[in-house]
Amino acid sequence: MPIEDYQSFMRIRIWTYIIAFGLHSCSMFYDSNKFDRDVWLSNGDMNDTRNPRSKMTKDLLDNYLKPGIHRDSILTLLGKPYLEQIENRLPKGLEVPDSLSLVDDSDNFKNETQEKTLDNFNQWVRANGQSDTLMLYPVGWSTIDPNFLVIKFRPDSIAYEFWIEQH
Repeated sequence: MPIEDYQSFMRIRIWTYIIAFGLHSCSMFYDSNKFDRDVWLSNGDMNDTRNPRSKMTKDLLDNYLKPGIHRDSILTLLGKPYLEQIENRLPKGLEVPDSLSLVDDSDNFKNETQEKTLDNFNQWVRANGQSDTLMLYPVGWSTIDPNFLVIKFRPDSIAYEFWIEQH
């Protein structure tokens, strides 16, 4: 092979690698924030601190999960949840009174009153809490705690609230 043909061959080969690398780089980041069901389903591990689900949650919440969606549709879209359970939670907007504060520096948390304060707090939560059916899906990590997509259901299996929280 003459040297000119070899140089031409090498130039074409180098440009092919540059173009291929450029296209690959673009495709890695193209729409990485868009919900992708296949990527979601293949990344259900809670221990994955760099879970790609975290980048998809905004699009998922904005465009896919809407109040009124049925539980079966969510299972079809997102797969089996990490956890599905009934929890006793405080209604949205209800705040714990200062008299029941569990902050370390409050008078309620001194050694002599700590047990009574915890009993009063637990009694108040039982009286004011409500049973909520929830599904939790791992979506990545904050600094030290895992983040979950939480979906709340009515008794008829219709979802009506969605949010991200740490556990």
